[in-house]
Order: sequence, then structure tokens, then C-alpha cells
Amino acid sequence: MAENHSENQTDKQGLKRVLKMGDLIAFAIITMVPIAPMGIYGVVAVLSKGHVPLAYVIAACAMVFTAWGYGQFVQRYPEAGSVYAYVRETFGANVGFIAGWTILLDYILIPALVILVSALWLQALTGVSMMVWAAIFILAATLTNILGIELTAKVSNILFYFEVFVLIAFIATAVYKIATDPALSFTLHPFYNPDSFNFHAVLTGTSVAVLSFLGFDIMTTLAEETIEARKIVSKAVVLVIPIVGIMFVSQTYLGAVIHPGYEFADSDVAFYYIAQEAGGKWLQMLCLLGTIMAWGIGDTITAQAGISRVLYSMGRQGHLPRIFSKLHPKYKTPYVSTLIVAFITVPLVYLLTLKDLSSLVNFGALTAFALMHIALIYRFVKIERKPSHIIMPFIGFCITGTVWYGLDILAKGVGVTWIVIGIIYLAVITRGFKVKTILPVD
Repeated sequence: MAENHSENQTDKQGLKRVLKMGDLIAFAIITMVPIAPMGIYGVVAVLSKGHVPLAYVIAACAMVFTAWGYGQFVQRYPEAGSVYAYVRETFGANVGFIAGWTILLDYILIPALVILVSALWLQALTGVSMMVWAAIFILAATLTNILGIELTAKVSNILFYFEVFVLIAFIATAVYKIATDPALSFTLHPFYNPDSFNFHAVLTGTSVAVLSFLGFDIMTTLAEETIEARKIVSKAVVLVIPIVGIMFVSQTYLGAVIHPGYEFADSDVAFYYIAQEAGGKWLQMLCLLGTIMAWGIGDTITAQAGISRVLYSMGRQGHLPRIFSKLHPKYKTPYVSTLIVAFITVPLVYLLTLKDLSSLVNFGALTAFALMHIALIYRFVKIERKPSHIIMPFIGFCITGTVWYGLDILAKGVGVTWIVIGIIYLAVITRGFKVKTILPVD
């Protein structure tokens, strides 16, 4: 095995196996963002009628089974992979393409989502239109990703430690507030309030809460660089869910106790006001800064970098027009794909609400997860002849399907339309499904 490899080298022999379980878990937590629920708390609260921590518990359960499914595929295909790769290996290239096309919807929308969250929080603070802030975030991320990806790697660890500090500060202050304020008490109402509980409402809230868990699967793409990948990655991908689940449920439970109910001056920035109720202006500013740094800076840069490289890869493989694979002559970054992502992000931020974007992103993720569960069930029954092993993926599929059912009608309509477009596009590049190899797009 070669001792060194360039950043963009994809040959398996060039990837040094140095990562351990702790490295993988830390990387996944950084990607998922420890304070992610703060950005969408109000949306989940309104949809679930105040049962935010319950929505996160259900979302965590769904993700545990999904993560277990990922772990099973990693044991069988330890090479860097994804839902696309796992479905492709089970059902073939065409079905794999549809799985990849479905998850692509996530990647396209996530930059707009994370920018909108930060822009809305800054609008609440400054009164300056969120469109101005959105333009600043888009421009900054685009320039950073064109100039080079190194900044993302250098900044991510700093952002992670700051986010953990913000989370600890909020939890400590909120616990003190509840313990010392006679009007507040530690109660189970955030998990079940008979006056407002509605199961379908909780499912709808859960369908958005799932958003906070997206990114747990990032470690499966690092399998080629992990020591004993079959063993380590399959365990780490499952362990990370309860770890972040505790973080998410803790902050949302305390937020629900501090501010009972689900009525806010502006639900899009609900946690901004909850932080002030918990600790005053200083905590409000700290949570604001944490959310902006996590969503507006860290997530915006990484999300845009991620989708631009997916488009670059698809262009290089011939699944998209070749122009998507063009690299900047000086910085060697996929600048055409990066610019295209930026241009797509602008109208999405302007036209869609936080609720709409959250639901649409989760449509892609939940549909892809469901396909992964189906692929695993098929593999156990038809390929490996182990029908007794289908219990876990079957439960995972049922939970994922139930949460998918809670998605709003807009998300389902747009999502199904997206899949239909993908099928039509696949039919074109495979000459009506007559060839097994996807033909290059000129």
C-alpha cells in the first residue's frame, strides 16, 4: 500500500487505513451538528403540537434501525459506499441509480435549508432582510469552495467544540432556570400532553425532526480509510445514533419545559426566544452565534461542497453533461458544479419556507432509507437464504414508512415528481432500459 496519496485519489491502494471508531463517531457528530434541533425547533413544535422531544425519540428509533442496516451492508461491502451503492449491488445499476437520484434531492436542497435557517435568525436579530443574509452566505460559501476545500477541514473541528460548548451552556442554564423558577417544573408533558397529543401530528413533526440525524452515514464513505472497516464501521454507525439522540432529546426537552406549548412570535426562530427565556440576552446571543456558525458557515460550506462534488462525479462518469466535471485550472476544484449549485440555491431560499425545505429534504432521505431496508430484506431472503434475519430491516422499514407517511402533501408531490423525472432521465440514458451500462451524456 502506498504511504501517501493525493486528496483526490480514489484508488483503494492509495487510501491509508488510519481511522478508528472514535474518529468515525466524532466525524459523524460534527457532520450532524450537536445543536441541530435549535434551527428547526419551532417547525417541529408546531407540527407535533408541542411534543418535540417525543418526535426526536421516534426519529432516533427510526435511525437506529436504519444505521443497523447500513452496518450490515458495510460488513458485506466495506469499500466506501452509500445507499446508492448498496441498492445497486442488490438490485442492479438501474434501481441503484433511482436510489441515488432520490438521495440527490437531499443534496440539492440542503444548502438552501441551512442558509435559510441562519438568515432567518439574523433577520430576527438585526431586522435586515433574510435575503441579504442569504446572499452573503451563498457568496461566501461559493468563493470558499472554488478557492479550495482546505478551509472546511480546518474550521470543522473548531466549530464542533464551539457547538458542544453552546449545548452545555444551554443545558446547564436551562436546568438551573427550571430548578429555581417556581413556575416551572420537570414534567413529562413534552413527551405526552393529553390536552394536545395527536399521533399524526407527532409523526408529521418526526418527519421534520429526522433532518437533524442526516449525516450519520458519512462514516460509511470513510470505510476504505478505517482500520478493520467491516467490524469498526458497522458498530460505529449504530453507536453514533444514541449519542446524538441524547443530545437532541436533552435540548428539546429543556426547551419545551422552558416554553410550554407551541405558540411563538415567530416559529422559524423559536429557539432564539427560548434561549432568552432560559438565560437572558447572553444565552440568546450565544445560541444565535452557535446556530449561525453551525448552519450558516459550517453546514453551508460542507453542504455546497458535497453536492458540487456529487455533480462533478456524475459528470465525470457520464451520468450528467460533461460540463459538470470541469475543474478550475488553478484551484483544481469543481467550480462549474459549485456555481450551478449556488444559482439553484438562490430561488430555493426565496420561494420555499423552512417547513417546505425541511420536508422535501426528508422525503429524499426517508425514501432512500426505505429502499435500503428493502434491499437488505431481499438480500437476506433471496441471496443469502437467511429469512430469520429480516426482522430488523422489516421493523426499520415499517418505522421509516410510518415517518414517511407523516410528510406533508407538498413534499410527497414534489418528491414523487422528482423520482418520475429520474426514471424518465434513466430511460433516456439507457436507451429505454435496453442497455445495462448507463451511457455517457455529451
